Amino acid sequence: MEREVFGLIERFDSIIIARHKNPDLDAYGSQFGLYYALKNKYPEKKIYAIGDTNSQNYFQELDMVDDETKKKSLVFILDTVARQMLNEEDYINHSQLILIDHHQNNPDIEYDYYIRDIESSSTSEMIANLLISLGIEITKESARALYIGIIGDTGRFLYSSTTAKTLLTTSKLLKKNINTSEIHDLIYLESLESRKIKNIFFNSVEYTKKNVAYRKNTKEFLDEYNLDPNFVSRALISQMAGIKEIPIWANFTYDKSQDRIICELRSRDYQVLEVAKKYGGGGHFYACGCTVNTWEDTDSILKDLNKLIKG
Repeated sequence: MEREVFGLIERFDSIIIARHKNPDLDAYGSQFGLYYALKNKYPEKKIYAIGDTNSQNYFQELDMVDDETKKKSLVFILDTVARQMLNEEDYINHSQLILIDHHQNNPDIEYDYYIRDIESSSTSEMIANLLISLGIEITKESARALYIGIIGDTGRFLYSSTTAKTLLTTSKLLKKNINTSEIHDLIYLESLESRKIKNIFFNSVEYTKKNVAYRKNTKEFLDEYNLDPNFVSRALISQMAGIKEIPIWANFTYDKSQDRIICELRSRDYQVLEVAKKYGGGGHFYACGCTVNTWEDTDSILKDLNKLIKG
């Protein structure tokens, strides 16, 4: 499979690299890790990184590519295989489509090649190992991006998704002399205002009878504090983690751009993936998400999460 992918990379003069919308660090890291490596290897080719952007973009502006260019291009979709997680224009037009992902979902879009490794901590880890396998140099820029993606999806190597292979791959990226202190400060250093928002968030967390912790982040809450829905959805859910009495936690955030509600689900011991999949989403057994239309839908999700807890 990898050799076939390499053959396509060699053959196409136009290569487009996409990933899921509302990108997290792994989506960005895998995208730009591949982008910088291919730009260095093939300076004569037209290589594009496309998609939406948010506050976790520590790289560069995304490219705008017309449909005619996409139709004659090799297109990569990274870090998801779920239609709900994609903008249709990012995958509908292509000459050849390659999926690379580490999640549990089965694809619901048509593709030509699919590289899947659910044992990998992140798609960034997969891209790093793919580049090494193909003999494509990982530049310092590429290594920085892939490192960001790996620490994002492993919680700085705290999550159980971290394996010996993860650390071995990361060690190869560190040999590129990337500045890890600068990276960690960029991502994890926060303002006093941000810390205050976290306190407000945590102090208004609610709990079901089975001790599922949850927060409903309404349009009014986001407007009052001028908050980005991606930040609230992804960055604030960790405020409910690591509490002995809380086995499952969920974060529901209204997104004005979609007029829908982003749902992030997490657990220590209970597999919440099937709940996310029931509502059109996906991800990992213990960390996943979906997007729903109404607050009544989030109440249904909470009922389903309650059912997972025994006793």
